[in-house]
Amino acid sequence: MAWRRGAQSGRGKGRGLRGASLSTTHTGTGTGSEGGSDTTIQMVTVTVAVLGLVAAVAGSTAVAVHHLDQTEIKRIQDKAATEIKRIHDKAATEIVQAKADVARVEGERRLSEERLRAEVERYKYDLRLTQTQDFKPYQAAIRENQTKRGGGGGPQD
Repeated sequence: MAWRRGAQSGRGKGRGLRGASLSTTHTGTGTGSEGGSDTTIQMVTVTVAVLGLVAAVAGSTAVAVHHLDQTEIKRIQDKAATEIKRIHDKAATEIVQAKADVARVEGERRLSEERLRAEVERYKYDLRLTQTQDFKPYQAAIRENQTKRGGGGGPQD
């Protein structure tokens, strides 16, 4: 749709810049040939200064956020280190307990082995004694001694 001056609707129909100054006193001619006025230079200076302040605030905010992030990261790392140490200490305690249990069981096993070894040696000795030539005379002497004392009973006074 083509906009024409006569076809515009609403207030201010057909009017140009009413009340606006068409003077180039403060803005210059716009050709850039005269180097700009003092007001323009001051506005640019203020704008640059404001942009510099905004950049500084943004930088400070970024530093503060980074510092807070680093603080939070440090807190999380400290918390994780504490948890790891607690788990490590618990594992060390369990290892010490397990070693004590193993030592106790090993001690019981050795004692049992010693008892069994002694019993085996006693049976071996008895077996060797029954296999030797001295066993029969030894048994005969015991029987003879029992009969001399009065029969098959125990020793008599």
